[in-house]
Amino acid sequence: MSSDQQPGSTRLLWIAGAVAAAMMAVCCMGVVVVSAGAGSGAAGVQQQAAGHKLRPDAPIPPQYLALVLQAGSICAEIGPAEIAAQLDLESSWNPDAYTDSGEVPAKGIAQFTDVTWRTWGGDHDKDGTNSPYDPGDAIIAQGRLMCDLVAWTTTQVAAGKLRGDILDLAWAAYFAGRGGVLAAGGVPPAGLAHDYPQQIRARLPKYAAADASAGPVGPGGWTLPLRPGTYRVGSGFGPRWGRLHAGVDLMATTGTPIYAAAAGVVLSAHCSSAYCDRPGSIGLGGCGWTVNINHGGGIITRYCHAIRLNVRAGQQVAAGQVVGWVGSTGNSSGPHLHFEVHRNAPPADNGNAVSPLDFLRSVGLNP
Repeated sequence: MSSDQQPGSTRLLWIAGAVAAAMMAVCCMGVVVVSAGAGSGAAGVQQQAAGHKLRPDAPIPPQYLALVLQAGSICAEIGPAEIAAQLDLESSWNPDAYTDSGEVPAKGIAQFTDVTWRTWGGDHDKDGTNSPYDPGDAIIAQGRLMCDLVAWTTTQVAAGKLRGDILDLAWAAYFAGRGGVLAAGGVPPAGLAHDYPQQIRARLPKYAAADASAGPVGPGGWTLPLRPGTYRVGSGFGPRWGRLHAGVDLMATTGTPIYAAAAGVVLSAHCSSAYCDRPGSIGLGGCGWTVNINHGGGIITRYCHAIRLNVRAGQQVAAGQVVGWVGSTGNSSGPHLHFEVHRNAPPADNGNAVSPLDFLRSVGLNP
């Protein structure tokens, strides 16, 4: 629902404070995968890459494809995949959708309120009709509004008035209004406005093409978890501080994309430490924001200390798909990815951990 309002919206009932943080990182010990978790988190950091192109088989109704491509070309941060995933959530592509929650009715394929439509609506397809029920008007208006919200949230983050991921903030503002996001200092910590960005992200893999910035996928279907040139190898696999260091630390700047090393199913995507809403520290325990992927054949990979996750438990992922971004959550003293490979798994524990660098070399990669 598009509710691009200033303070005073009744959506503020859903909003209280927001979380913050900055960044730091270096390493963790093994964590046993027992059950699947869910969710993703963000520290107080600005991070926004370019929008996504569409995958060839994206399930967009043919009559809307040109409009989605047009709306997804207005600014670099909002691609056609972001437009499509948001429309999927807002109306399931229904141009006649009408929602009345008891507040302000939301109308059409992009769920504009009358107030927001007066600012952002128009006869964008030049057919003589100006209506939120006209997809040719509404989808272009959605793209224009989202790009304006990205620019606005970028300015607010730079001014210290908001914290969080730029795109998440813009999506939250689309739903709750700019005033609602300002009142929370970021994405609201609970309620529908909190869930809205993650519900869009959960739909993105259905529409988004694979990230071309990932490293090459080898003949066995494997790729490096960080793009070549974005990291250096830190502490390796083996004994450390009287116990097994079950993975390798790849030192990288906060916000560097983390890629699934091969296709598989996400076993868990969760916070494995006492907290993950801010940088961790040595001795905290756990891997912070952690992803575990089952690739079949008894192989599981683990990705630790992320600042934010981009996948959920049970999700199918492709080799090279972004699963999160480098951070320093959990048992860590500086930004890095702790990467593990386990054979004869699940479960994935120290007993079946193998050297990640040796494994990557064995599948034809050069880490």
